[in-house]
Amino acid sequence: MAQVIPATSQEKRRERIISYITRHGSARVEALAEHFDVSAMTIHRDLEALAAENLVERIRGGARSVSPSMSELAVGQRRHLHRTTKEALCIAAARLIPEGAVVAIDDSTTLENLVDRLPERSPSALITHSLKAMADHRNRAGMIDTRLIACAGLYFAETDSFLGRATSAQLAELSADYSFVSTTSLRPTGGLPALFHPDMEAADTKRAVIKVGAVRVLVLDSSKFGSPGVFKVASIDQFDHIIIDQQCTREQRELLRNSRAQIHVIDQEGEEITTLNPSEEMEA
Repeated sequence: MAQVIPATSQEKRRERIISYITRHGSARVEALAEHFDVSAMTIHRDLEALAAENLVERIRGGARSVSPSMSELAVGQRRHLHRTTKEALCIAAARLIPEGAVVAIDDSTTLENLVDRLPERSPSALITHSLKAMADHRNRAGMIDTRLIACAGLYFAETDSFLGRATSAQLAELSADYSFVSTTSLRPTGGLPALFHPDMEAADTKRAVIKVGAVRVLVLDSSKFGSPGVFKVASIDQFDHIIIDQQCTREQRELLRNSRAQIHVIDQEGEEITTLNPSEEMEA
């Protein structure tokens, strides 16, 4: 089985620095050094490295976020965050795909690693609106027999994908055996919990991807619970499978209790440690 390469302590700290700065808008070197219990020189090196990748912006004495708190992080930032967890979730997601299936995958960075794993599963076709997924399909060895159905439209650099009415219209004319979706936020709504996104065009397009699939799969890491999101994507009862990581708390799992989906709890190696059927009680 494919193994996840563990993130180094430096990578994990830099991920957390991005999250901290995004949450607070900006941060001084001294505050970051105290918060992460490292030297100011280490924080200076971290900020220089992150600024070189346009993940934060250096300012005098510290750094500030390159994205407003209520906007989705830039695609470069999102690709940098929670990489090990995303890889593990995609190992589990790939196991659901039978040989010869038609697969639809949205533009979330959470699912980018799933495209890398498609050659192992030999799907007959890939439907996507992600420009990176299209490029990865073209360059990936073992994908020559997998037909690419690219849904274009208006390109958004922030997500490196095509979004909006034209893209959704193309998706509405298609059908897939499995659709895979992730998003920026899952929150309670008074009824069933629902997925949300800060951007209206992205929310519309993700809804279209969900509808394409006969079997619908939500892939979500624990950082998405309770995050900001204005535009509703879908209620969780629209999914057949929900794949989450083992860092999800009992309270977060309780949000999924009334879903009709099978809930797959995944460890950092991509192994399934718990499967909860719709009729089963949530485990402690």
